[in-house]
Amino acid sequence: MMAAYSFIKRFWRSFFNEPPVRGARAIAAIGVLIFAALLLGGCATARYRRPDVPAPPIYRGDNSEPGAGSLGDLRWQDLIRDEELSKLIQEALSHNFDVQIAAARVLQARAQLTVTRSALFPLVDAQASYNNSRLLALDSSETSMAINANWQLDLWGQVRNMTASARAQLLASEQARRVVLQTLVGGVASSYFLLQDLDMEREITRHALQIRQDSLALVQLRVDNGYSSELDLRQAEVLVEGARTALTSLELQIEQTENQLDILLGRNPGPIVRGRPLLEQEQAPQLPAGLPSTLLDRRPDILEAEQQLIASHALVAVARAAYFPTISLTSSLGFESSALHNLFSGLSGTWLVGPALSMPIFNAGSIRAGVLSAEAQREQALLLYKKTVQEAFREVADSLVARRKLAELRIQQEALVESLRQATELADLRYRGGFASYLEYLDSERQLLDAQVQLVQIRRQELTSVVTLYQALGGGWQ
Repeated sequence: MMAAYSFIKRFWRSFFNEPPVRGARAIAAIGVLIFAALLLGGCATARYRRPDVPAPPIYRGDNSEPGAGSLGDLRWQDLIRDEELSKLIQEALSHNFDVQIAAARVLQARAQLTVTRSALFPLVDAQASYNNSRLLALDSSETSMAINANWQLDLWGQVRNMTASARAQLLASEQARRVVLQTLVGGVASSYFLLQDLDMEREITRHALQIRQDSLALVQLRVDNGYSSELDLRQAEVLVEGARTALTSLELQIEQTENQLDILLGRNPGPIVRGRPLLEQEQAPQLPAGLPSTLLDRRPDILEAEQQLIASHALVAVARAAYFPTISLTSSLGFESSALHNLFSGLSGTWLVGPALSMPIFNAGSIRAGVLSAEAQREQALLLYKKTVQEAFREVADSLVARRKLAELRIQQEALVESLRQATELADLRYRGGFASYLEYLDSERQLLDAQVQLVQIRRQELTSVVTLYQALGGGWQ
């Protein structure tokens, strides 16, 4: 490439050191330059190849049998079994402002591609002018009308690579829109499950408050009859006030979570309609995760990062094209006359056709710096792409282990809750019969309440982990 560049540079200097040429010699000289430019046209053309990013044979923690399908291939409508949640997701996809902003960015990128690609074609415009001047006692006027055309030859692929970069930016914006859709589906589902979690915690706390109020009345009766101490009464009052405080805190979290979910739905703050209770939500389909290599073509954030890499790769070729001369063809056809009534006469016609060539001689290293800057941006895009791929594999592995372990933890917690329920009933009977202290009953009742709350939270985490795995596998925007 540099040898060809030196040839053109020597020809350029020798051409202008010769006496002025005319006619056929000028055309031949320009022809030689164009021919040499065509030979070098491929020097600045970018050739993109997808980086070789090693993918593991299977996801860590994936114990499912390999199959043709994958959880990430499902539509979100097939994953979500709660009718009310499906309605909320559909509403969010239609009215969420982030989705609308992402769609507007796609339109902007599509328009920018048209602007960039238009440089491949000749530019034609019309021009008309009228001038009147007076010098001493002499008036003069001039009228002209012409159609001008200018076409810069894209011999080095500068415009083609700029177009390729703009096209990659358009595809990247489309993938970014899919990332927004994916995040929105997961965000609505997670917020909905959190809201149902808080609803169940509120019901558990209300039930505990009722039980503690009944216990307080019983303790008050026993204290009045001398069967219990004043300490038992104060402990019962503390439990009642603690349940009331927890209930108020849960009501605060519920309303704030509803407001947060309303924002995702694109509506003003208000109540959210619930569907199935948290513990009655259906289990997600037990589908395999699929092959890790397919993640590169499914996850929109990976595809977005790759398109950004393609765009920066093309911009390197654009920067290198600045080393070469620029050749453009200019033509003009019109009329010019000193009298307006003679503007369209046969003698007033004018025309102009001619090539123009410009070549960088000295630029204080700006072209080289531009190439280095474009190459550095391409390296950043490459590293970001590789990082995005590795993060995707980690997210899938984390989601797989979370889904498996949370299912095991839920079964264990259900057994614990049942045991604590029986222990609490037994402690209550022993206290009422005078065979155990009130402190023993309080401890059993507190453990049961904590275990019930933890069971609800584990169930919510289990449902959320399925949504997270679905997102990690590239689903959520279909």
